[in-house]
Amino acid sequence: MSLASSAPAPASLDDPAFSGDPAWRVTRALRDGTLVVVRPVTPDDREELRRGFLELSPESLYFRFLHVGAIPTDDLLTYLTSVDQKDHVAIGATLESPDLKTERGVGIARFVRLEGVENTAEAAITVVDDMHRRGVATVLLRELLRAAKVRGIQTLRAEVLADNDTMRAILERAGAARVLAESGEGTIAYDLTIGDERQAEKEPSLFEVLRGAAETMALRFRR
Repeated sequence: MSLASSAPAPASLDDPAFSGDPAWRVTRALRDGTLVVVRPVTPDDREELRRGFLELSPESLYFRFLHVGAIPTDDLLTYLTSVDQKDHVAIGATLESPDLKTERGVGIARFVRLEGVENTAEAAITVVDDMHRRGVATVLLRELLRAAKVRGIQTLRAEVLADNDTMRAILERAGAARVLAESGEGTIAYDLTIGDERQAEKEPSLFEVLRGAAETMALRFRR
């Protein structure tokens, strides 16, 4: 598949949602027509994820990872890539090189089901800085919501920094319910009920709320 010459693939929701099959792949077009492949994260992505951390700006690390740090530990990389794809689901968006010999990870979306709460999960989406505003997060969120639905997830919990006034305002306008944050001082948690992904497509404001909430949700791996 040549990124320069291939026609954009339709972002069809008729494709199977990710249910855990390691062979699952979907091709999606970004806003400029660039094609990305969305697939499950595997242990083989460990070093690519390490490289991706190094490409994030300090601001991205601060707001999307809540002080996790720019250099991930080996234990953290293992946790982020060796997932069961049931209670801890991780999918990534990749770009293939023109010669089809290599791929570059440009974004990851994941959710972690909360212990003792079957239908609620914390989620996060992170995109490398040079791919912002091209639609990568939108593509990843759509597939993450579909994967959540088939696993019975009905609510996403967002932990945002207390000083992130913009995201707090978005969540509160969307009717997200404030709950007790588990990460300690400096963060505020909200629960947001997720609807059908097709409905989100028809209501850009709702879809943007979900996208924005996912981008700033704290991952449970901080513990």
